[in-house]
Amino acid sequence: MERASQFRDVLKAHKVGEFMTTNILVGKEEFTLSHITRLFNELRIHHLPIVNDENQVKGIVTANDLLRKFSMMMEMGRSPESGNQDDELIAADCLTKEIVHCSPEDSILTAIREFAKGKFHALPVLSDGELVGIFTAEDLIRFLDKVSK
Repeated sequence: MERASQFRDVLKAHKVGEFMTTNILVGKEEFTLSHITRLFNELRIHHLPIVNDENQVKGIVTANDLLRKFSMMMEMGRSPESGNQDDELIAADCLTKEIVHCSPEDSILTAIREFAKGKFHALPVLSDGELVGIFTAEDLIRFLDKVSK
């Protein structure tokens, strides 16, 4: 029991800002889904925060969002490539608008609790309403690896 308490203290002591990814790619609401799919594939990313011109997060597009949208299109008899470019879906058509986020000062434990709710694998990190990073399940694994040594 004491070991669990010590580990909880470690999780509380370390901040999201220490382990978040700061070199992040962001998108705009007008990015096409085919462009986002290409970015995910080429850069091996799974989350794309969508921001406005003031770098404020409008939502996030995830690989799961794309899969759901493409699946719905297929069920309706459309392929992602069908139609002309004017008909092509854009980020605004499938982004998750009600995002859960954290701040650089939040503890790792706070982030774990959000991940444990089971809906998200990435938390945009905001400071004064502005996107400063993203904390992903991969960042959490990197943290756990570091503290377990």
